[in-house]
Amino acid sequence: MTFIPNSSKFLIILMFMITVFLGYPNWWYSCPMAIHSFLDTHDLSGKQVYLFCSHGTGGLASSVKDITADIPDAIISEDVFHVYQDDTVSAKEDLITWFKGLED
Repeated sequence: MTFIPNSSKFLIILMFMITVFLGYPNWWYSCPMAIHSFLDTHDLSGKQVYLFCSHGTGGLASSVKDITADIPDAIISEDVFHVYQDDTVSAKEDLITWFKGLED
């Protein structure tokens, strides 16, 4: 069962996007069910998707593989930004560097 709030304005905006940044926490070695629900109910085919994740000791675990399975027709960057939960407060510069590197 999925639950996504009715948001026709968001769907219209998503329809015209060519690049999507998808952020999530790693929960139990994958992304939360809310992310899976979102991906199951929104067509990201052909869109460039950049992932960023906060995590504990499990790192990215299977989250990237699981997201890729949910949206196989999207173009998912292999350059995934991830940060350990205790380092999120000090990760600003790393995040900026990652973001700027995506322009190359």
